[in-house]
Amino acid sequence: MTTSEQSSEVTETQPQTIEEIEAEIEQTREALGATVDELSHRLDVKGRAHDKVADVKTAAAEKAADVKTAVQDKTAVVGSQISDVGSTVKHTAADMGEKVKPIAQRREVKAAAGGAVLLGIGAAVISRRRGK
Repeated sequence: MTTSEQSSEVTETQPQTIEEIEAEIEQTREALGATVDELSHRLDVKGRAHDKVADVKTAAAEKAADVKTAVQDKTAVVGSQISDVGSTVKHTAADMGEKVKPIAQRREVKAAAGGAVLLGIGAAVISRRRGK
């Protein structure tokens, strides 16, 4: 390539007006600023570690909230089941009480009758001893 070809190529790629030059400078500054920001972020190990810690804390808090909700839901279900079982036990106990009550009353009558017989025998024995 000759010097005249180089100068014509340079002239063709260079902006022609001051406004175009200023716009190109501004674009270059913005691109350079973005590159510097990205490099700064990559080199800021402490800052990235803090960001990662914050991300992990957020994820843990979300998981804890999910677990809490699941536990509350399960607690409500188990509480309902326990209530149902308690009600069933109560009704079963009442039914058994109704079945046992007549048996207990018959035993009370038999026990009272047996006691009366023993009392009669005891009275007869005592009166015989006194009568002799």
